[in-house]
Amino acid sequence: MALRLTDPVYGESFVGMIKENLVFLREFLLEFKTTGACFPTSRWAAQALIAPLRETNRKPKNILELGPGTGSVTMPMLREMRDGDTLTICEINPRFMKLLRDRLGQNEDFRRHRDRVTFFEGPAQEIPLGVRYDMIVCALPFVNFDLNTVQEIFQRLREVSSAETLMTYYEYIGMRTFNGALAPADRAERIREVNDYLKRSGSINYLARERVWLNLLPVNIYTVNPTAKPTAA
Repeated sequence: MALRLTDPVYGESFVGMIKENLVFLREFLLEFKTTGACFPTSRWAAQALIAPLRETNRKPKNILELGPGTGSVTMPMLREMRDGDTLTICEINPRFMKLLRDRLGQNEDFRRHRDRVTFFEGPAQEIPLGVRYDMIVCALPFVNFDLNTVQEIFQRLREVSSAETLMTYYEYIGMRTFNGALAPADRAERIREVNDYLKRSGSINYLARERVWLNLLPVNIYTVNPTAKPTAA
């Protein structure tokens, strides 16, 4: 039997997914600096980002999600959460946060974990202290930020991490080369400064990398430790 536009696919209707993509594209055009992507993360990339949650016999984890957007990673993450896990969702865009809260209100996995999910609407560098996170899932567009903002973000991530914390984040394949070759001079210089800092801070001395081609655009998924000591300049 043929699927109708209102039939659910992976918990969402085709109409719902189209609306999600349109909302994401609108926010990309309105808030490029803090959005950084024009379409939501694909379900294949999402699964790679949350891989540490599928470890067998793992202990409960305190999880931090940075930049959930419309929830394309939040939803599968909630499915993988187990009793004892907690999730803090940090989103700076109030329109994304409202949409996400509305979507989660209809989500069975969210209702199951509701008492262990916390929302923080604001920048990542202002995440409240007091919790050490075991896992951080990050969708922040670092190359869109100025160097000072990136430094502030990583300083806060180190403050809420331990030596065992794992952070996953993605980067579009080939984007560094593209920006270096075609970006305006001031943007290219800012990106160079950010990339140099990330190298010195150790944040891209990754523990693992997985390429995901089934995403718009294809991405590298990196696993790093936010408390990595800076390398020599």
